[in-house]
Amino acid sequence: MAKYQGKCPLTREADLYAGCPFGCVYCITRQKPPDKVKPTGLEQEIITGAVSDIPLYLSPWTDPYPPCEEEHFRTGSLVRHLSGTGQPFYVITRSLLVKRDIDVIRNSRKSFVAISLNTLDNDITDMLEPYAPTAEERSEMIEELAGIAGLRTVVRIDPIIPGITDGNRLDRLLKWILKIKPFAIGVETLRMDNIISSRMKDALPKEYFNRMMEHYPAITGEPVHPRMEWRLELFQRIASQFGNSDVRACFCRATLPKRITQWDCRGGY
Repeated sequence: MAKYQGKCPLTREADLYAGCPFGCVYCITRQKPPDKVKPTGLEQEIITGAVSDIPLYLSPWTDPYPPCEEEHFRTGSLVRHLSGTGQPFYVITRSLLVKRDIDVIRNSRKSFVAISLNTLDNDITDMLEPYAPTAEERSEMIEELAGIAGLRTVVRIDPIIPGITDGNRLDRLLKWILKIKPFAIGVETLRMDNIISSRMKDALPKEYFNRMMEHYPAITGEPVHPRMEWRLELFQRIASQFGNSDVRACFCRATLPKRITQWDCRGGY
């Protein structure tokens, strides 16, 4: 199910595992009812069904490469089928296990792999993504993937957390991305509600938490982005840094008053 109905690009979506093992403090999936965060069961339907030109998104609510993928091979089986039949798909993950399938993804003409990384600072990922590979491990993987001919590698800078992963930390990340030249970046800011706010307060030093919350309107049960003026200035600054590069800068258009660049939010299609 698309985050913003009627506004997001048309996709198929499949979750192959229940929940996510990486424990990201800011993840909205953690407050979803259990029946909303479970395998969709679509993989067999896709494998046995008709070939489709609608991109398949792996995965909207879970990571497609949890440690148990080594045993169950659900994602591996599905991407091999999609690649073999020429169907478009994209993978979004924090997991180093995706490297196992890179040759399969690279050989598909209509696919890309996006690695989530919003900072190069291990201290931040240790606090907010406690069971995910470290920032250093993911950046090393991204650099390796970006150097593979024929592979469309996307760096997913999502979420940018105001007061924490913006500023100098973001500048350092963007400078590094421009150096390694992946196919694209996908950029979005952290949506905040009262549950995520409470978890962030427990995980962050008080100074960090207070600085982050200064960027948000009143927090309720409905997730909201940082104030629009700040978001637009941030996005336009990022876009300007990538305007003369070969790296696509992609932004979610659903909550913005205007497009930032010509590329859509998915980073590849």
